[in-house]
Amino acid sequence: MKQLKTILLFAIIALNIAASYGQEIKELNFKALDSEFIELKKTLKEINSTDDQKSIELSLLALDNFEDTYIRFDLMVWELSVHYANLKQYDQCFEILKQGQQEGMFYYIRSGDRPYPAYTPELEKLDGYEAFLEKNQALLDEAGKTSKAEFMAQLPDNYSKKNKYPLMLIMHGGWGSIPDIQYSYISEKLKSEFIVAYFQGSIVRASGLRSFEMEGWQPKIKQGYEEIITKYAVDTSRVIVGGPSAGGYRSLVLGINNTIPASGLLLSFPVYPRDSDSTLFIQSARRGLKVAMLCGENDWAIRQQKKLGYLLDTYGIRNRFVVFPEEGHGFPENWPHYLDTSVDFIISDDE
Repeated sequence: MKQLKTILLFAIIALNIAASYGQEIKELNFKALDSEFIELKKTLKEINSTDDQKSIELSLLALDNFEDTYIRFDLMVWELSVHYANLKQYDQCFEILKQGQQEGMFYYIRSGDRPYPAYTPELEKLDGYEAFLEKNQALLDEAGKTSKAEFMAQLPDNYSKKNKYPLMLIMHGGWGSIPDIQYSYISEKLKSEFIVAYFQGSIVRASGLRSFEMEGWQPKIKQGYEEIITKYAVDTSRVIVGGPSAGGYRSLVLGINNTIPASGLLLSFPVYPRDSDSTLFIQSARRGLKVAMLCGENDWAIRQQKKLGYLLDTYGIRNRFVVFPEEGHGFPENWPHYLDTSVDFIISDDE
């Protein structure tokens, strides 16, 4: 009888843990990015700054071929609306946004002295804009009622529970999504050798755009991490936490505080708005934490990034600090190479 009570007690504890995961963070089924879309984005990147009309033509053709909501949102908002606006074809710009709205999409829109998108004042002059704006807000409000922080796990090629794999945990920047970071962190090394966990925040900003809360985000990431290492064959001695911009800052917080017991941090042009307790840096150095920090010399945050690099050196945290010439707050050319070499630096056993 005593043994039965013990078994029931453990079952109740397990159910409570599972319930807490469900309340705080949700795991999504894995979905790979469409390879044709990846190639299309490469093509558009090459011509976007020089040929608005060609970008429009390619994007319109692509809309006929893709049904995925994330891809359609990307094409309508980041490609078509922008290039129509560049050509001052504001009627067409508005029409493509209305088409997306009819498909259930909604957008981040800000008016006033700092409008976003920049072409918003031109749309405000058009018939039907107020109704469009009202429906946009209704769709945004509805989506926000049930949103949660989410993660998605990508298992390596030929995954087997008999093996143990390093884990790369990636968070988006200030605003972003899981598909965004999938696209930004394409790597054959990660695909073949790592379990990769992509995280997105609970606050809905637009279709396909999320952000993390200012407070309360750490327990959710930690719960997601604990669920991953329970469910999948993770080598917990080889865990890398990373992300771009504000995702880099969150990675630093999780690593320096040992909220996630990471062996290394991969910080892409991180935002570092405040100093951390020196004791935490010293303790992180003793744990053997490694940091790879990749920044642009023209980044608006470069002064604080350099200060962070100085602190890493001062407190004895092994680091790789690369500054890319003429690069701003973004990923450099040949980013996959620097991604892979930074991963190698972190997981290597070299002292």
